[in-house]
Amino acid sequence: MEKIEIKKNTIIFESGHKADAVYLILDGEIGIFLPQNKSLIPNFLLGDNEIFGEMGIINNSLRTAKASTMTDANLIRISKSEFEKKLSTCDPFIMGLIRVLVGRISDMLKKE
Repeated sequence: MEKIEIKKNTIIFESGHKADAVYLILDGEIGIFLPQNKSLIPNFLLGDNEIFGEMGIINNSLRTAKASTMTDANLIRISKSEFEKKLSTCDPFIMGLIRVLVGRISDMLKKE
């Protein structure tokens, strides 16, 4: 895990990129933009203590959205291997439930 500081209007990742990390927002705002959104207004606005970037890692898929800083932000970056190690200690039932929920959310986002 590493703490990173990112300036406003910085793209963290883009839709279609390889999922290589999960992020925890310590402070600041992160906009999540679905691929069809060409505006400057995010589909989802995330703030302090929220996590993003997990779907591609849990699903072992490419990023499904763009994440960009809406303000200066301080984040904790957790690499894919660190995140997978944490998940491996999870109860198999809970891990299965997480995978099902992430899959359903991904399917819903594809239909929008």
